[in-house]
Amino acid sequence: MKLVVIPKNKHIDKFIKQNINTFIFGLDHFAINYPLLTILEIKEVLDKHPNIELFISINKNIFNKDLDQLNDVMQKLNTLPIKGVLFYDLAVLSIYQKNSFNYDLVWHQTHMVTNYNTCNYYYNKKVKYGVLASEITKDEMIEIKKNTKMHLFVFLIGHMIMSCSRRKLLTNFYESIGQKYDLTSKTITENNNEYIVNESNLGTNIITGDIINGIEYLQELNMAGIEYGIINGLNIADDILDKIVFLAQDVLNNNSSKSINELQELIGHNTGFFNKKTIYKVK
Repeated sequence: MKLVVIPKNKHIDKFIKQNINTFIFGLDHFAINYPLLTILEIKEVLDKHPNIELFISINKNIFNKDLDQLNDVMQKLNTLPIKGVLFYDLAVLSIYQKNSFNYDLVWHQTHMVTNYNTCNYYYNKKVKYGVLASEITKDEMIEIKKNTKMHLFVFLIGHMIMSCSRRKLLTNFYESIGQKYDLTSKTITENNNEYIVNESNLGTNIITGDIINGIEYLQELNMAGIEYGIINGLNIADDILDKIVFLAQDVLNNNSSKSINELQELIGHNTGFFNKKTIYKVK
C-alpha cells in the first residue's frame, strides 16, 4: 500500500522528504472538499516534483453549460503527466470514453463505491481505480478487493465528508437573521457530535468534527492488497498532520504498535465504520 496525502496546499516538499510521493488535489472550479489548483499550478507542481504520482479530482456536479469547459480542461490535463482523474459526475466518464487520454480514471462517487459488482462494471468501462466509500467496514473492503481487478483507495485518516449541497446554506442562514456570512468555516453540534460546515461557490459541505482514524486496520488492508491509503490533511493543523504522516509511515513500514498508540493518543480512536456494520439493508 502507498500512503496518499491530500495536502492543504501545493507546498508538498515536507511530505516528499517523508517519502510520500502520491497526492490528490482538486481542479479549480471543478472540485469540492479538496485543495484547489489551476492547470498552471498543477504544471508547476509536476515540474518541481516530476517523480510524484498526482491525482486530480473533478467531483462537482456537471451541468450542460459546463460540458465544453469540462472537455477543455480534460484535454489540458492530458498534456500533463498526471496519474489519474477522480470523477463523480458521469459526464467525465463520457468525455473520457470519446478520447484517448494518457491518464486513468478513478471512480469516486463518495458514498456509492460499496460493492465489487459495480466496481467490475466500471472496470470494464476502463475505469482502473476506485475510492471505497467510508461507510463500509474493513471486512467489506477486503471482500471487494478479493473480487475485483480495480485498484482501490481507502480513506484511512481525516475528517470525513457527511453531506454536500449545491445550496449556499450558510449564506442563506445568515441572510435569514439579517447578517452577512463571513466566508469562514462554522461548527455545529447535534446530539453531542460536532460537525464542520463550510461553503464555497459550489455549495455547502458538512464534515465530521472529529478525525476518523483507521490506523489499526492499515496492515490488514495492506495485506489484502488494497493499493492506496488516504490521509486527508484538510482541517487538520500543520504540526498535527506532519505527525500523522510520520506515524502512519512507521506503521506501514514497520508495523509499529507504538506508533499506532501514539497516533490514537494524538487524534483519538474514532474508527468510523471500519468495524461497524450498517443496520440498513437494501432488499
